[in-house]
Amino acid sequence: MKKIIISEEFDPYFNIAAEHQLFLASEEDLHLFLWQNDASVIIGRNQNFYAECDLAYLKEHKIMAVRRFSGGGAVYHDKGNVNFTFITKEKSASHVRFIELIQSAMLGLGIDCEFSGRNDLLYENQKFSGHAYYTDGDNYMYHGTILVNVNFEQLGKALTPSVLKLKSKGIESVRSRVINLSEINSEITIQTVIQAFIKTFDCQNIEYINKTNLEPPLKGLLSSDNWLYVQSPKFDMELERKFSFGTMSVYVSIADNLIQSIKINTDSLKLYDFKSCENELKGKYFTEQAVWDYIKLYISGQIN
Repeated sequence: MKKIIISEEFDPYFNIAAEHQLFLASEEDLHLFLWQNDASVIIGRNQNFYAECDLAYLKEHKIMAVRRFSGGGAVYHDKGNVNFTFITKEKSASHVRFIELIQSAMLGLGIDCEFSGRNDLLYENQKFSGHAYYTDGDNYMYHGTILVNVNFEQLGKALTPSVLKLKSKGIESVRSRVINLSEINSEITIQTVIQAFIKTFDCQNIEYINKTNLEPPLKGLLSSDNWLYVQSPKFDMELERKFSFGTMSVYVSIADNLIQSIKINTDSLKLYDFKSCENELKGKYFTEQAVWDYIKLYISGQIN
């Protein structure tokens, strides 16, 4: 039976796990899932967190890092956007139909938009909606986000890699010029967008989910370091930091978030032999701060 499911939670781990659970229970009848997240960065299944966002900024500003099951680029979520997911069986899926439904909902708000070749919806060449899809067996979902009143300043800082230099073998997001619907029409709000979807979908069968009536089993997996970082493709990184004795450059090769190889160089006049330090760091869990902390201990003579 055709259905609309609306999440009453803002926890991105809950919502993405719930989305996946609904996806695995898909039916030939089309279901529409509407949801919002607290501030978070959501990256595609095959993307590299280090290439896509500033993890230190995320931690400082309590922005959650989430890896979804589907592909596509990195997106920033907060309560200023509405997320939608169309769920059905693959044989019943139609990209054209889904896009037409979204365009119809937007037209009901006075937004005449066009679909671009990069899975985006544009208003006068400015992106306000990005889409992705995912299949598993005969299950199918088509999902995306509608920017209504998103904090673009925080979006820009969150999606800026923090490393000095980065060569990634992963899939990098395409940066596009974006716009909030509220900038086009100040009367457009989160609720008017949700109601526009409900009206266009033309369905009175509405179900509300929350942490009381649903416990998606994959919520714990989504918030685990294993899922967040092990999926990151292998990449090469150059870290650089200035010390009182000179500039230190560290070249790191990482796979599954473990240091595979590392080379430490410095322009210091004092001679250092970093071979034992490099050997100790191999195989360790990678974070930029952990590497620098270990090197500082080595330089200070606290470890050999």
